[in-house]
Amino acid sequence: MQSIALRLTVAASIVTLGIPQAVVAQSESESESGSRMLEEIVVTATRRDESMQDVPISLSVLTDEDITDTGAVTLRDMAGLVPNFVFGNSINEVTTDIAIRGIYTQVNPAQIGFEQNVNVYVDGVYMGKQFSANAELGQTERIEVLRGPQGTLFGKNAIAGAINIISKKPGNEFEGSVSVDVGSRDLNHFKGTVNIPIVQDRFALRISAGSRLQDGYVTNVTRAGDDPGSVDHTSGRIQLRYMGDRTTVDLVHDFSRLRTEDYFQEWLGFGTDVSPFFDGKKYTISNNVPQESAVDLAGYALTVEHVFENDYVFTSISAWRQDEGAFETDIDLSPPNFFAFSTLMEPDQFTQELRLTSPAGGAFDFVTGIYYIDQFTAGYDRAFPGTRFGPAQGEFTQGRDIDVEAFSVFAHGNYHFSDALTLFGGLRYLTETKESVSHALTCPTNPITCRAFRLPTRTEPLEAPVDLETNEPTGSIGLRYHVNDDVMVYGSVARGVKSTAFNNSRDPVADYARGLLVADPSFVNSYEIGIKASLMDRRAELNFAVFNMDYTDLQVRITCSTCGTAGLPEQRLTNAAAASSQGFELELHALATESLRVSAGVGYLDAEYDSFKGATNNKTGMIIDASGLKLAYGPEWTVNVALQHRLEVAGGMLTSLLGVQYIDERYGRGTVANNPEELIPDQSLVNGRIAYRPRSGKWGVAAWVKNATDDDTQVHATFAAGGLGGRGALGQYQEPRSYGVTLDYRI
Repeated sequence: MQSIALRLTVAASIVTLGIPQAVVAQSESESESGSRMLEEIVVTATRRDESMQDVPISLSVLTDEDITDTGAVTLRDMAGLVPNFVFGNSINEVTTDIAIRGIYTQVNPAQIGFEQNVNVYVDGVYMGKQFSANAELGQTERIEVLRGPQGTLFGKNAIAGAINIISKKPGNEFEGSVSVDVGSRDLNHFKGTVNIPIVQDRFALRISAGSRLQDGYVTNVTRAGDDPGSVDHTSGRIQLRYMGDRTTVDLVHDFSRLRTEDYFQEWLGFGTDVSPFFDGKKYTISNNVPQESAVDLAGYALTVEHVFENDYVFTSISAWRQDEGAFETDIDLSPPNFFAFSTLMEPDQFTQELRLTSPAGGAFDFVTGIYYIDQFTAGYDRAFPGTRFGPAQGEFTQGRDIDVEAFSVFAHGNYHFSDALTLFGGLRYLTETKESVSHALTCPTNPITCRAFRLPTRTEPLEAPVDLETNEPTGSIGLRYHVNDDVMVYGSVARGVKSTAFNNSRDPVADYARGLLVADPSFVNSYEIGIKASLMDRRAELNFAVFNMDYTDLQVRITCSTCGTAGLPEQRLTNAAAASSQGFELELHALATESLRVSAGVGYLDAEYDSFKGATNNKTGMIIDASGLKLAYGPEWTVNVALQHRLEVAGGMLTSLLGVQYIDERYGRGTVANNPEELIPDQSLVNGRIAYRPRSGKWGVAAWVKNATDDDTQVHATFAAGGLGGRGALGQYQEPRSYGVTLDYRI
């Protein structure tokens, strides 16, 4: 493992060459003297408008300018841009394995009973399922990444953090834009938006749409017509806004259609523990069934905000979402036709939030409200034994439903002892009920084939309702002190909770009786100290936070070797008795000269299981004591550095961008035993962009490159249990270098 001194030396050397890929969330403005200064960034991390430098939370912000400059298309592209924020690579860009401070959502789309550890909100609307959060970022005003438990204001399950996405809103000016990216692997990416004032100062309409097509980068030697790694994504958003004297109403409809061809490196053999990573064949697979994912997202939201004469603000957010995901897998990952598997899941969700926000400026201010969610998810699995089992065995099918209903009341307030010292805190109380029903299981009459795949040998419907209830408080308390107008320090203590979860089960009656169907709630106590400073007449900002997070009953995915009628391995969610995550985040943004902007971010993390005696080794299936072992997706160091240079050329502005992200080695998805085959190597990515825009600002052209060094580091590794009793190591490698040109025009 490289020394940190060497890594930082390399990073510093790159900075001298010029780089901006780190989060450069500060736009620029001019002081009274005419010199450039960092512009204030206003966020809503506390459900009211506040300067980012006044918020006592470790958070990072990407503005719309940052999204353009860094080439971020989805949340996945933010990996490496934010300290202690990692995206766990999986078989496609559909899944969103978001990890903050080493705590991530250990799910795949087929596991409908699991929920996220990091809550994602878009304009105040909760994205309740994993794949629902990966829409494109084309019309985003900013993205706020909040680290640490955020249950008071962002609800249940946010035990690792929250992502708050704010979209651009309709306005009074007629404007529009269109941009086209063309690039390697036949990339065609179109984005367009138009803002139309229907009735001046009263009604406005904003319509945006996007389409992205790109060929894959993996060859399937078994199926010549497949295109693994390819993407076909279409999305749109329609917003109608009413702007009254004291009332604002937003009606929004969004939709997204995503199709991907996915891949894992080949899994060699059944019944043996082998590594599939072939020298010289990192982008070659051999699957007899296409690995495909199809996701359709649709949502409607109605937001009403009314400002009373005493400046109290009432907010209502009503939202309905109906999403659908279908996933097909060659589960044996080999040329022979052994076994294929497909999953369909359909989450249907209604949420309602009511908030009352007091005016700021007095001795005490607050935000209080109630929140309701009703979420029904239907899941349907189909499994197809292949021709290697002889005559067709038919298909195994099973349906399962998860019904969640939750209600919570919350409040967060600030008491100002003086202009400098503030006591802040909040509390949320959650009442949640969950019901799981498995039904309509059918199976061929051949018991050998059934049991090989852990299927009970019966065909009658399984009506196995299981009801769970969670009643838990969550909250925070802390002090904030302004040393002067430019420096703020804070300390806080927070408690978070993640509610119960259901495991997928092919025999829920038996599994519930054996205690294998349910994972208990998880809890966290978090302690954080931080400082936020504006320096050199607001030409620089330095933010630093130190944290310690103690988890009890952390929900963890393991490979269970004794589950089911045949005693064959299956992945399950269980509880680790205790785990901890501690470290720090440091971010610096500075205007080094009138034409040079520098940014850097560093995250340090030590995340491990403190007590986990009932764990399972993914590789061997043996029961182990995982106490002291590292958490998955918990790299010790995450580093990003950036430099942006501006130069006036031919009456316009030439902006040069070059960026580096470094992510330390970490263990892959679902690992507990820290097997060497599951260790993902450390990784450095270099991205660059050079753009020109004339003084009129009407049009622009840019050339860009991602992964400029064509890094082919392994980015995913895990052992998985095979349906026939074998286990194999699965993996992926970094997407190869891509490049292209962007043209845009503004009305």
